[in-house]
This record gives sequence, structure tokens and C-alpha cells, in this order.
Amino acid sequence: MAARLFRLRLALLGSEFRGSFVRGLRTTLLLLVAAAAAVALALVPEWLARNAAERAVIDVIVGCTVLCVVFLVPFFDNRQNLETKQFASYPASPSSIALSLLVTSWVSWPFLLLLVWLVSLGILRPEWSEPGWIAPCALGLAGILALCGVRVMSGLSKLIAGPRFAGALRTTGAVLLVAFLPLAVFAGATALGSNGGAAMEEAAQLLSWTPFGAPFAALNSAAAGDMSAALVYLGILGGTIVFLIAVWIPIAWVSNERIDRPGQRGIARNELGWFERFSARPAQVIAARQLTYWARDPRYRVALFAIPIAPIFMLVAFWIAGADLTALALVPLPVILLLLGWSQHNDVAMDSTAIWEHVSSGIRGRADRAGRLAPVLMLGIPLALVGSSITVTVLGDWRVLPAVIGLNIAVLLVGSGVSSLFSVMMPYPATRPGDSPFVQPQWAGSGSGASQTLSMLLALVLVAPAAWFSVMAIINVELVENIWALFFGIGYGALILVLGTLIGGWIFDRSGPELVAVTQVFD
Repeated sequence: MAARLFRLRLALLGSEFRGSFVRGLRTTLLLLVAAAAAVALALVPEWLARNAAERAVIDVIVGCTVLCVVFLVPFFDNRQNLETKQFASYPASPSSIALSLLVTSWVSWPFLLLLVWLVSLGILRPEWSEPGWIAPCALGLAGILALCGVRVMSGLSKLIAGPRFAGALRTTGAVLLVAFLPLAVFAGATALGSNGGAAMEEAAQLLSWTPFGAPFAALNSAAAGDMSAALVYLGILGGTIVFLIAVWIPIAWVSNERIDRPGQRGIARNELGWFERFSARPAQVIAARQLTYWARDPRYRVALFAIPIAPIFMLVAFWIAGADLTALALVPLPVILLLLGWSQHNDVAMDSTAIWEHVSSGIRGRADRAGRLAPVLMLGIPLALVGSSITVTVLGDWRVLPAVIGLNIAVLLVGSGVSSLFSVMMPYPATRPGDSPFVQPQWAGSGSGASQTLSMLLALVLVAPAAWFSVMAIINVELVENIWALFFGIGYGALILVLGTLIGGWIFDRSGPELVAVTQVFD
């Protein structure tokens, strides 16, 4: 089995050059540029370090970062990776297929480029040559760790997401990448500053005890004459490899024997927009319809354009009053997320022409409530992650990132939970579909003032505990308090969201006909 896979991988390597002379030339140039970039990456510590000690610190940080990227990327994008299910028809056991895939995974262009980087490190670091076995052992184990990590993360991703949600997973990875780019820029600027040496040494010591930083820490310890520490680091690395191999075998076994649910025949899957990306379940169908509304209905677009205006006016007012602009960096994003979550507090009235479908078809209230939250959460969570990293960059202290993320996600989830409750408890007249978004209908009865005021006050009251913990963690910068603020903010916000969804669903079930009657009055 391994020999067949080896020949297949060689054929895949050669297929990159087939097709035309121009394609082969382009592929050759791209590979040469990528190999040059790998060598340049190995030269970066030489350019930045002034002595061997600084170079050792940079080697650990850069090496750990590279191996982390190699480990995480296959979870979000594994379209080019072979999987065990593709060889299920072969007369071989799942364990044999799994081991063959693992053994032959090095025959791929990404791993060969990684190998160029590792070999360049071994050549460009003469201090790693004593004792003679340490560099080949540590760098070889680093390569094996990368192979095992790619196999495990790719297999795990295919089991969790499958082909149906692979696009959503790639989108999530892109959002996370964008979210942490400002943080990476800030960390690089801090490291290159006058006081960055101590922070880099502390980070390198911490990363040395991870499997990704252990091979480079082992090489540096051996170069310094501390062989006992080097052996400990190699033990961490070897133990992680054994663990990954032990995890990969059952993942491959389950993947090989698992049968995906076939798609229903006769159902159109193309040109349906968001409905193609959600399954045929009540909450998910409602989510797809709401996302379509947000993309096409001018009423929602006007609300989205208006949300960022309020924080701008607040910042201008604080700036005129003489407030510190750096501290004000914490203000805009929570306000935007609160307004984004709160904007759904009258969504039943906005959807007045279709609410009767939910009631007449017997859809449970919690499915209606959960489906309507999809646009806010799909827009708000990436915004919270990206905005939190930008906020921390402006603040100038990356240590408060957990507390800032906890605060922003809590504000979003609390606002969404309160809106899920009030949209069925106190609906008021809204602009009808097709009308100008700036026209407000008239209706004799309780207007919008009470619903808007009470929902906003309740959201502010409920978000206060999470805001308190986060602000205290930001003022008293300690790792434990920031981690606590992160988990408390996410957990507390999720609790309020679930309660708002369940209570709102219960009200929807009990007062569905009344909701239809109310919406038809002012429709």
C-alpha cells in the first residue's frame, strides 16, 4: 500500500508541471521563489540578532510560529490533502491505509519546502553541530511532528465539518487570520522596540515547553552545554509525536468506515444563495432567509450603515471634553456590537409578511428565535475578533486581549439575547417590505418608545457584570484575571443568549396567533 501511495504522490508532484510549457515554467519559478523564501526565513535570525543569545530566542519564536502554522492550516483548508476514504475500495485495512498515508506524506511540495527551511537552519547554525547527532535528531523530529500534525488536523477537520461545511470552515480560518494580524504587527513592533528583549526572552521560555518550540529549544540548550535540558525538550517532542500517531489511527479508521449522508435527489442545490449552505431544518432555513433579507432588503442595510455613526459622535464628544484618546479605544466596538445585537429587537415586525408561515406550519418558537440570530452572530463574532485585535493594538498592551474579547463577545451575545425576547414580547410598527426605509407607519397603540427604551436598558443592565470584570482585568493587567474575564464574558453572554432564545421561543409558542394579528394590523 505504501508503494502505491508513493507512486501516486510522485505522479501528483509531476502533474504540477504538465499541461503546457508556460504552466511548467510558471510552476518552476513559483517553487524556486518559495524555496528562496524558505532559505530567507532561516536567515532572518541572522539578520536581526546581534549575538548568539538573541539568535537563539528568535529561532525559538520563529520556529514555533512556523510549526504552529503548519499544524493549524490543514484544519481550515485541506482540499489538497489525500484522505483515507479515497482508498476505502482498496484491499487494505484502515490501519494500513492510515500508516501508508502518514509515511508517504513527505512526498508533497509543502513538506519539501518545509524540509528546505529545516535543512537551511541546520547549515546556517554552526553552533548546533555539537554534539553531532543533536541537529539531525531535533530537526528530523520537527519534520515528523509537522507530518503527523497535518494528518491529524486534516482528518479531524473532515470528520467534524465534512464537505458540506468545508467552505464555512475556510471562511472561519480567514476571519481568524485577519483578526490576529494587527496583534502580530503589534507584537513585532514591540519586539523590535527598545524594551522588547525581555518580553521576547519570556515568550521564548514559554514556547520552549510547547511541542512546536521544543526542537529549537533543545538545539539551543545543547549548544549551551545543557544536555539534560535538551533531552527533556526532545522528550516533549517525541511524546507529542507518539500521541499524534495514536490519535491519527482511530481518526483514519472512523473516516474510512463512516458513510456520509447522501444528498436528497430532486432538490435543487444551485443558485439558491444562502439556502445551499444550510440544511433543511427549521432554524437553519430561517437563518438562510434572514441572511438573504440582510443582503437584499434596504431596511436592514440602512440600519447597518447607521450603527457605526453613534460611536463616532461619542468619540467626538469625549475628545472635545478632553478625554484620553487611547483609553477611548475601548468604546467604539462594544457600542457597535451592542447596537448590532439590539437591532433585532423588532425583527418580528420587520418580517411581518412571513411570520404567519412559522405559526401555521407549527415551527417551534425556539427555532424561530435561533434562526433569526444568524445574521447578527455571523457578522458580529468576526467583527468582535477583528475589532478586539485592533483595539488592543491601539491600547498598546497585548496582555489585555482576552479581557477585550470577552467584553465584546458578551456585549454582542447579551444584546442578541435581549432582542430575541423583546421582538416577540413588544413588537411595534415597522417599515413594510418594499417601502422606503425612512418611512415609519402609524398605528394606534403602544409605540416604539417603550420597546426601544426597555430593551436597551435591560441590555445595559445585563451586560454590566461582564463589563465590570473585563474593565477590572484591563486596569489590573494580570494573566489570570484576563483569562477569567474572557471565559466569564463568553459564558455569561452565551447564558443570556440561550435564556433569551428559550424564553422568547416560549412566548412565541403561546402567542403566535396574536403575533400574526398584531403584525397584520400594521402591515
